[in-house]
Amino acid sequence: MSSSLNKKLFTFTSIVDETYVEQMTPKQFELTVHDYMEEIGNGLPDFKITHNAQLVGSDGIYQIDVLASYTALGVKMVVLIECKHYTKAVSREKVQLLYDKLRSTGAHKGILFSTAGFQDGAIEYALRHKIALVRMLTDRFENITNSLEKPKKRDFFILPKPPKFIAECYCDEQLNYIKLGKIGGLVKYLTGEISENN
Repeated sequence: MSSSLNKKLFTFTSIVDETYVEQMTPKQFELTVHDYMEEIGNGLPDFKITHNAQLVGSDGIYQIDVLASYTALGVKMVVLIECKHYTKAVSREKVQLLYDKLRSTGAHKGILFSTAGFQDGAIEYALRHKIALVRMLTDRFENITNSLEKPKKRDFFILPKPPKFIAECYCDEQLNYIKLGKIGGLVKYLTGEISENN
């Protein structure tokens, strides 16, 4: 993947195929996240970033997808960045593992990137433990949680669950679906208890 594509991607002007993210390999996803974080972190004092790093913790050595550090207020800050190239939403357990790495290594911040979003439990856990969650879409990165402060409301829209249907009905060249709890009205209509205009 060329750096010119990355630049376009991160400035929200890229028009790429809808399956672009799905077709990436996990390593390409990690490198894309690395390049994105490098681009936005370059202005920080003493900024350094490494792909596929190892970090010593209190209970062993950890592999970190992307490791970043910088200086703020005279203190070296360490950020652990994990990348999950999944087809299903990331579970709470994956966020817990990142939090465990933070505690063991003494790192200051955790960010988890995903290609497939996050389960509700993962989002709630991340909010409680100040871990940032970011989803990669075709043309941009979307912040699911930003843990600078604990928001009262989530800053994203969750689509409502689709209604459950119990049957299909093909009538007058139209395919219709019968919702749960609505079968009674159909039965009354078919038996002539109610007219078409009611």
